[in-house]
Amino acid sequence: MDLLQEEASHGDLSLKKVFNLLGEEGHGMILLVLCLPYLFPIPVPGLSTISGGLIILVSFFLFLRRPPWLPRRWENVKISASTILRISNHAEKVWTYVAKIVKKRMLFLHDTHFFRLLNFLVLAVNAVLLALPLPIPFSNTVPAIAIVLCAIGYLEKDGLFTLFSYLWCGVVVSFFASLAMGAKHLF
Repeated sequence: MDLLQEEASHGDLSLKKVFNLLGEEGHGMILLVLCLPYLFPIPVPGLSTISGGLIILVSFFLFLRRPPWLPRRWENVKISASTILRISNHAEKVWTYVAKIVKKRMLFLHDTHFFRLLNFLVLAVNAVLLALPLPIPFSNTVPAIAIVLCAIGYLEKDGLFTLFSYLWCGVVVSFFASLAMGAKHLF
């Protein structure tokens, strides 16, 4: 955030510049930004399908340990310095609270191939569930929470948050199984 704020103090930034400044942590930041609209119980029709696809793409690059990728036509899109500063100031306030409980631990959940694959599957499956165009309250929120927990775990190399994302997948499974059973009985 400090690098973004410093660069934004000189003027507007292109998306490519923002991604370069974020580096590999850009994946986690992108996942968080893509999930923010879904942390509220009201479903966002249409948008969730696009976001789900983007989350799967970002998760795949994260699994491959490749830097965030942008289509060429989006690389030169400018973000105003005031927008970057406003977003980063809000993010810093939130992160101040999060930083009190998030720390590096259980690094094997991020470094070994098996757990990187498992993290990709957690992100991808929850992204598919997020992408379902269901007009049901919490149908976007429940999988978004799993993605957010996994993204925070990735950003700070905190295996405890990654474990929480695995546990939350149990909630996701029960939620969607309940919806499926309800739909079966209804029809």
